[in-house]
Amino acid sequence: MPKTIVIFFGPPGSGKGTQAEMLAKLTGWKKISTGDLFRAEIAAKTKLGILADRYIKQGKLVPGKVTASLVEKSLKQKASGFIFDGFPRNRGQLKELLMIFAKIFKKKDQIYALEVAVSDREVKRRLGQRRLCACGKVYHLAYNPPINNGLCDICGGQLFTRNDDKPKVIAHRLKVYHHDGEPLLDYFKKQGKLIKINGEQAIAKIHKDIMEELSGLKLV
Repeated sequence: MPKTIVIFFGPPGSGKGTQAEMLAKLTGWKKISTGDLFRAEIAAKTKLGILADRYIKQGKLVPGKVTASLVEKSLKQKASGFIFDGFPRNRGQLKELLMIFAKIFKKKDQIYALEVAVSDREVKRRLGQRRLCACGKVYHLAYNPPINNGLCDICGGQLFTRNDDKPKVIAHRLKVYHHDGEPLLDYFKKQGKLIKINGEQAIAKIHKDIMEELSGLKLV
């Protein structure tokens, strides 16, 4: 039976991770996130995990070859489909991934990119209004604000803005996404393998649109 591979793309704050998780739960397809892969290998103290942990502790990016090895290992597991969340991020990673696909998958297997499209303005609005508490509770000033302004409902702690959510950092993250991510979207578009979803809707509506698109392509 042909396998389905869906690669999620979207700017920071687009909600692509949430949608990837929802799709995985509904279909039973294996979700592949490099962050999850690193954590699992590190916890298991494998050779790749020890190597990845060394780079992470030094504050460095894990080399592409190490990441590719972990991805290839995951793709060899039994599953009717795979969902990628957060990988690939640039041309180099895409090249590595396509080489892995060529080794593992057959011509009848279906590979699609799925973009959860959100404007820069909306990203800035979403991330700029996110607040966190040291206890782990997350708030959003527009969607789920705290009862008392600036204070956590759970522990009463002072809320704060994560460094990644500060205006200058958000602007930089968007710049990197457009520079590194848009060429990948162009690649899949030219292949006729790009699904574009309006990400500026309710979570349930985005999920519904994704399922309708995948159903129309006979992927689910």
